[in-house]
Amino acid sequence: MSDTFPEPEDGPTDESPESPESPLDSDRYAHLSLDDDAVVIYDREEPETWLQSDFAVEIGG
Repeated sequence: MSDTFPEPEDGPTDESPESPESPLDSDRYAHLSLDDDAVVIYDREEPETWLQSDFAVEIGG
């Protein structure tokens, strides 16, 4: 089995479908910094959806 995909019959195009809005480009997500150094990240459109952490890792670059 091959991991390659055939080109469309008309060949490749430079057009791509419009990408969805990135969370970094919107005000959908917010965060709260707590007194115990934990951070809560939540979805403003679905406030019951959240993530809490008291640990962070630097992203190398």
